[in-house]
Amino acid sequence: MKQLLEYIVPNIVNHPEDVVINETEENGLISLSIKVNPEDMGRVIGKSGKVIKAIRQIGRIVAIKKGVRVNIDVVDEGNRTISEELKTE
Repeated sequence: MKQLLEYIVPNIVNHPEDVVINETEENGLISLSIKVNPEDMGRVIGKSGKVIKAIRQIGRIVAIKKGVRVNIDVVDEGNRTISEELKTE
């Protein structure tokens, strides 16, 4: 799963060298966090969250094929989850 994001995310940002993707697995749930340059945050999230929703959908498809669950979030420089804020708006 991490390899998938390592391919997708650097190709949509202006600063691919700043992309950091962390993966943790616990009880069949793979959690992935995406950290990018602050200037690229909008490119990863997209208008009304469309880009991150598409990335999550691709992740879900791969997870279903592998028989696991996946959670993908974007975090800012302070390790605050940005994606959670989008869900509440």
